[in-house]
Amino acid sequence: MLNFRLARDPFPKFQALLCNITSHSKVVGVLYWSPIPLQGVYSAMPASLPKNHSTFSCCLQESNLRSAAGRKPSRALALLPVVLLAATTLSTQQHRIQLDDLAKVATLSDADPVASAADPPADLVLLHGKIHTEDPKRNVVQAMAVRGNTIIAVGTDQTVSILVGPHTRTIDLRGQVVLPGIIDAHIHPARSAPDLDKCNLHGDSISATELRARAAKCLKENSGDAKSWFEVVQVDAVGLLLTLDDLDSIQSDRPMLIVSSGSHRAWANSAALKAADVTAATKDPIGGHFGRDTNGIPTGTLDDNAIDIVTKAMPKPDVDLNAAQLDRAFTAMRARGITSVQDAGVDDRLMQVYKRLYDTHRLNMRVRGSYVFDKAVIPAKAFVPQAIEFRKKWAIDPYFLRADAVKIFLDGVIEYPTQTAALLDPYLDAAGRPTDNRGPSYLPQDTLNHLIAEADAAGFTIHIHAIGDRAVRSALDAFAYSRKVNGPSDNRDQIAHLELVDPADFPRFKALAVIANLQLDWAERDDWIVKGTLPYIGPDRARYLYPARSLRNAGALIAGGTDWGYSFDAFAAMEHAITRSEGRGKEPLFPEQSIGIEDIVAAHTINAAYALKQERITGSLEAGKRGDFILLDRDIFAIDPFDIHDTKVLATYLDGREVYAAAAK
Repeated sequence: MLNFRLARDPFPKFQALLCNITSHSKVVGVLYWSPIPLQGVYSAMPASLPKNHSTFSCCLQESNLRSAAGRKPSRALALLPVVLLAATTLSTQQHRIQLDDLAKVATLSDADPVASAADPPADLVLLHGKIHTEDPKRNVVQAMAVRGNTIIAVGTDQTVSILVGPHTRTIDLRGQVVLPGIIDAHIHPARSAPDLDKCNLHGDSISATELRARAAKCLKENSGDAKSWFEVVQVDAVGLLLTLDDLDSIQSDRPMLIVSSGSHRAWANSAALKAADVTAATKDPIGGHFGRDTNGIPTGTLDDNAIDIVTKAMPKPDVDLNAAQLDRAFTAMRARGITSVQDAGVDDRLMQVYKRLYDTHRLNMRVRGSYVFDKAVIPAKAFVPQAIEFRKKWAIDPYFLRADAVKIFLDGVIEYPTQTAALLDPYLDAAGRPTDNRGPSYLPQDTLNHLIAEADAAGFTIHIHAIGDRAVRSALDAFAYSRKVNGPSDNRDQIAHLELVDPADFPRFKALAVIANLQLDWAERDDWIVKGTLPYIGPDRARYLYPARSLRNAGALIAGGTDWGYSFDAFAAMEHAITRSEGRGKEPLFPEQSIGIEDIVAAHTINAAYALKQERITGSLEAGKRGDFILLDRDIFAIDPFDIHDTKVLATYLDGREVYAAAAK
């Protein structure tokens, strides 16, 4: 579809459009559906076009209305596009190619389509609401109509109620707010869903003694198979130092793995190290590190890719079990308004879990996967060819399940004691003195440059994990190299997290068309920041922690994600984006970096849809888009921002279907 908005004199551009069609093909039929008298249309048409109606039928994408040749236009069509559906043929030396679906639309008015009593009725109509469309003008309307899986009209109660028929379900919103479905642009559903059945400490700040007590309680409540691995997840790693004796005192009879909330640090007891064959002779993997004592003996502390070496020794869980766990997780996510996710790290195993839900008609979520570049096992030169095959293999459904993005880790996390984020200047010690640690570089710049250029040329969205300012700079340098080699890109490349960004790099996001994929639920003065970060980077750099406003002011497009694991609550992220605080009365984290409610709602709807390359069907509530939307119990645009986290989702709709409804009080 080509869309032209011609407010004044349409005929020159209209004629040019038709000439463009006929210059490449022989038009054998045209269906007219136009507010312009046919004689006027004829006068605008090149002589090569036949002046008669065809026998084709047409479906208007924007209004979802159907017509057959010869039907008289209703009065409602006074604001609808001229539609040309032409069956064309192209001649070649050897054969003729039939093209059946060439459609060109020329909109002859700036007005939006309007409903008519002559139009088929809607299946669902919402009236008397505050429907935040998130369209380009951020219009707020009273009413919306849905037929099948598609929004067919938005506007006033009066104009939309015309579409109510005898079988239409009508919802009186009574002033309630409706938003597009939440789109999480950075999350780990398939990997995190099994945590629902593990010993989960929910990110609570904890000492080694408290950890031992909480783990003992989990074992007492659910001991599981005595031969199976015992897993503790969502542990606050800030300041937590565990020795191998500490770990073995918690559990010595079976392998145990403790994983931090950020999943970048973990701890393994002696039985787990033995099962994974980790000894003093085991070398650190690329992008990972084993903690060791002065004699080189592993102490059980694992950073980044060292964790993978241990987890590969664990028994592979059943796909059906993981699918059931993911189904439960998605049910909980829909209750918080989420309708689309970008999984920020998938492999074949995780895609199999998604596919199992899809095959059994339980995938009530739009899923886009990002294939992970595993530096430890995949040579950089082999990655893009593998990613291309992965994309082909998992192109299951363009609307619900695909894997056309790639994920690259450039560093780890910034908090003490892990400190694997890549910084431009060294970390400080506890006394504020510079150390010799700037964090590791997971990839040489030249390798990264060529890797990103090759992936960009192959049409992938490149999704980069970068916490520290040096990692951010490295990513932007690589994108600049790719633009120089490949030219401008519409691949929707993005850098996730952006915990610390050097001010010199703010304008480069817009200049290089790189999306700032932010997790602003973290933008608060919690232990991760107060105890684990601020003392070790100093006040000058700290001003640019989660620099949302600086990025926005520099023209960066901000997309929102939650990075679950820890939480998938977009409303908490919205609150923290505005308040930069743990709660009312708490000191904010550099409030000059806050953004407004309009910005953060866009980040979790239309901007996130753009990041996922699905803004043509989701992200805003406009005629022609899919019916993904949510009903809220409060007006988040008008209430005290400190109350946003308490927002309840009353109903969630996906593809026009209600997939969650809150229990009636």
